[in-house]
Amino acid sequence: MKLLHIDASPRTVRSVTRKLSSGFVQALRLKYPGLRVTHRDVGHHPPPFISDAWVGAAFSPADQHDPAMKGVLHHSDELANELLNCDTLLIASPMHNFTVSASLKAWIDQVVRAGMTFKINESGDVEPLVLGKKALVITSRGGYVAGTDYDFQETYLRKILNFIGIRDITFIHAEGVNQGEKEREEAMTKASFDLLNLAKTW
Repeated sequence: MKLLHIDASPRTVRSVTRKLSSGFVQALRLKYPGLRVTHRDVGHHPPPFISDAWVGAAFSPADQHDPAMKGVLHHSDELANELLNCDTLLIASPMHNFTVSASLKAWIDQVVRAGMTFKINESGDVEPLVLGKKALVITSRGGYVAGTDYDFQETYLRKILNFIGIRDITFIHAEGVNQGEKEREEAMTKASFDLLNLAKTW
């Protein structure tokens, strides 16, 4: 199994999602000794934002790319190919202002790219190109928003992953982690338990 692990938290020691995702990967390693993990820490090393030069290069034919265009798309090519070459995608990210973090959005903007992870066919319809994969999304939320109209994180991630072809998606939320130490520990314990059970059947 080839796993692409995306860590999007800007925190280190206090990061809930880093601890939870690390524990899940360790559990998977026990089940799959040959597990190959590609780790992208976009929380500490965010990809560049989309620029005018990037748009010009991304939407021009590949055979017309000059060295400057190829340079602009270097990060996108690398990140998109990591996604295309994995079997399973693991995203670990806190909720920021009811949605995804800026660093995770930057990664998404680099990999959701016409001609790489989706294409427009002759009829003008979108055809996803990231097929046969499953995803696990581990989130942390300061409050309790699951199932409410404040949750633009799960709805957005589910929609954008579906758009490129990933439809087998599991979400594990650690909610209420900023409500106090007791609530934080309870949320992490529950999420860890759910992840451990998931790893057994993954």
